Parts: sequence; C-alpha cells; structure tokens
Amino acid sequence: MLWSPVRVTARRVRPRRAVRIRVIAGRLPRVEVQQQMLGGRYTLLGELGRGGMAVVWRGRDEVLGRSVAVKVLAGRYAADPQSRARIRDEARAAATLSHPNIAQVYDFGESDEHGVRVPYVVMELIHGGTLQQRMKAGPIQPGQIFRICGQVAAALAAAHADGLVHRDIKPGNVMVTGEGAKVVDFGLAAAAGPADPDDEVFGTPAYLAPERLTGGPVEPASDVYALGVLMYRLLTGESPWTVDSTTQMLTAHVYVEPIPLPPLEGVPPQVTELVNRCLRKEPADRPSAAEVSTVLARAALLAPLPPSSPPPAPVAPVVGRPGKRLILGVVAAAVASAVLLWLILPGDDAEGEVEAVASAQPSVSGRFGTGAAPVAPAEPAVTATRPGTVVAPGQPGPSPSARSSAAVLPPPAGTGEPTATRSSPAPGPTTAQPIADVRTFTSRGGTVEARCNAAGRAELVSWTPTDPYEVQRVNEGPALTAVIVFRDGKSRVRMTATCVAGTPTVVSLPL
Repeated sequence: MLWSPVRVTARRVRPRRAVRIRVIAGRLPRVEVQQQMLGGRYTLLGELGRGGMAVVWRGRDEVLGRSVAVKVLAGRYAADPQSRARIRDEARAAATLSHPNIAQVYDFGESDEHGVRVPYVVMELIHGGTLQQRMKAGPIQPGQIFRICGQVAAALAAAHADGLVHRDIKPGNVMVTGEGAKVVDFGLAAAAGPADPDDEVFGTPAYLAPERLTGGPVEPASDVYALGVLMYRLLTGESPWTVDSTTQMLTAHVYVEPIPLPPLEGVPPQVTELVNRCLRKEPADRPSAAEVSTVLARAALLAPLPPSSPPPAPVAPVVGRPGKRLILGVVAAAVASAVLLWLILPGDDAEGEVEAVASAQPSVSGRFGTGAAPVAPAEPAVTATRPGTVVAPGQPGPSPSARSSAAVLPPPAGTGEPTATRSSPAPGPTTAQPIADVRTFTSRGGTVEARCNAAGRAELVSWTPTDPYEVQRVNEGPALTAVIVFRDGKSRVRMTATCVAGTPTVVSLPL
C-alpha cells in the first residue's frame, strides 16, 4: 500500500530537516537455530514468538535453574552491524535499570550460527499478556487503567532518572501480570539530550510526540506524550485524533490539537486534566512521569478493584507479528511499500517502519477523517479551531423498536449484539442501578438516541442521519464512550456519548 508524502511547515516547532515517509514490507523468513543451548548455559525449549528482526524463545538457565526468555537476532539482521548494535544497546539500557515495573535483562551473548555470530539477550520470562491483548479482550475498568498506567509511569520515571528515554511506549510494550505492569523492549531507548541531525528516529506512528517528528531533542516528555495517547485510548476506545492514514496521523501529531478527553464515569477530573496535559504540543507543558504516576496512584486508591481472574500463560516480553516502525531520515522521496519490524507485539494500531520527512509548505490545519475508514490519500483540511458543541439532552426518545431500519448499522465486531435484536431483560429483583431513560440528541449530521446501562456505560440505541449525511461508522457500546460518525463528502460530524452520574450526554464535534 502506498501513501503520498506529506509536506508541511511547522508553526510551533522548528523544521530541522526534510522528512520522507517510507513503509517497508516483508516478513522475517523462518530461521532455525541449530544449537539447543546458547553460551553453554541457556537451553532453548520452544519458540514463543517472532517479529521482523528477532525470535523469542522460552529457555532455561541451566546454571541458576530458572526459566528465561531468550531473544535471538535472526535472518539477515544477524549479520547487520546496525541491528547487532541495537540489540546490544537494548540489553545495556535495560540492564542499568532496576525497577519492579521494568522487565529485567539477565545476560547478553553471541552464538555461532553457520559461521555468523548471532547476538542474543536473556530476559525475565514474564507470566502475563500484553496490554494490547488485554485491550482486545474487552473494556478495562477505569481503576485498572489507573493502576496499569500509573505503574508504567513509575517505570518511566525510573528510566528518566537514569537519563534514559524509552521512545516506544505503546500497548504492545506493556506486559500485564498478576504482580502489576512491566515495561519491555528498551531496544529504542536513548540517552536524553540533543538529537543528532543524521540520526534515524524509530517509533510507532500512533504514539510519536511532535518533537520526535521535527528533529527535536531526545527528552523524557516524549515518553509522557506517548503515555497520554495510551491513556486516552484506554479510557475512550478512540484515538485523540480522527485520521485515515499514517500520513495524517503524523501530521496530526505536529499540527492538530487533540480532541479533549470528555468527562467520563469513574474518571476523576484530575485524571482528565492530566491526560489532556500529557498531549500538549510543547514538551515543557507536559507533566513529568513522576507526576503522572502520583496522580494515577491516588486515583487508583479511590477506584474499585476489578474482579480477580487466573493469571494468563507466560509469554515473552517482545513477540508477535510484524507491525510498523517510523524512521525519520534526511532525504526526500516517496512512500515505498513493505514492512520492517523490530519485534512489534501483535495488533498495535498504526505501526509501521516509516521514514518520515517534511519540507517547507503551507501548514496543515484541521482534523481528518475517522480512523475506522479505509486508508485513503490525505484530504484538504478544514478549520483548525472549531470548538466542540455539547448537545443538551432532549426528552426521552422513542423506544428502540421504533427506529428506522435503514438508518441502523450493525456494530463492529466485538462491540456486542446489533441494536435491532436487543431485547429487554426479564423483570425481577435487582440491586443494580436502573437503566436510564433513552434520550435524544441532535447534531448537524444526524440524530441519536442514547442511554446509560446499569454499569454506567453509554449505549447508542438508534441513529438516523440527516439528509444528505450518511453513517460512516458506529461503535454503539455499551462502553465508556459510544461513538457514531456521520459523513457527507468531506464534511464529518462525530457524536460521542458518555454517562455522567447515570445520565447520557452527547458531544457533537465537526471533523
């Protein structure tokens, strides 16, 4: 898939070099490790996963008698000096850190495979899954989000105190265990300080801070920005921007203000303000990781604990299918098609190995299309400073059975049953909060009926577009935020329903 390069001019940040966006595709060929023991010490018991540049094995340390994860550089990257240096630097960076929320590195070595010295890193074998996998399993309660992200922030604060910046915080690099969250994959970590103009910048497009895209210095605030994006997505199920492509995502990071986090049931105002501060364009305006950890720890103490569940099977710290990585270089060129991975975990959104470059042109403003739409070339943007419009609740609307079938779309996979087949629960005694009445909200794009369920989650029970608008996508809930987007050509209107004190509220925002 090809995307056209975007040329923009920075208003608030200094463009220090041109950026080209290139996506490289491909899958690491299967490489068999002939030796069942590495370094005369680590027995390989079975493959846990593989990515674009490495394979992770379950292993056993025969000297200390413990289970470990062994990350082995594989394929053509085993002989590539830059790749070898990267995995060595990952081991060194993580080995200097000692924190309960950072996956521990035990050892680094090289083995002889067909005359090639193949580097490997021996790491803590983590019993748990990735946060990305947990997000796919269903909504996460706010209290659990506070605890997970607070622990990630604590890990980042420890790394920042040692002068290290992770540079690739995302759901795939956070492991969720019975003992808490652990940050993994310090392969992109770097010392804080001025950026080298010739340095390539790696990362994941959905989580890249503006200064990462404009040649700014390596600084802890970039990790805080990525954590802010992560918290926003966990709490709302949406990105802070509505975009159609990686190109638009990169442009949005630099030029487009994020949609403010709305009031959400179970989310204290201090946390809402914190998330919005994390997403500020200027690094100096963001909180420190230590402050994020403190605020979230306090919020977690006030939140109810989630129901306990058996711990998942152990997995490697870094495994999975190819994703995407972002590389910013100095040369201008068009987008190429292919994918080169650095062991990206499954299902990360908008990840790719992208070489991004920008040169001076009129600045881009405004918001873009919805993320669920097919990838398309960037469209002309609209006014950047449009404020959102809060739609006042109306009178209780008609029952779900009265909705027009032509206006109702089935929900995306995993969001529940279509509203057309929903039936009322059987009457009976209950101690749960009663479901609120259905309320009607109207915007330029259309009308929706929303309600709050007994768990305080928002739910869209019907929707009708206003001619000539049509429904582009819908996430009917129940969820912390239920979302529908109406579209008429390049004009879009997003209506987001939330529950405040058990009452549905809808915010209408032109895109």
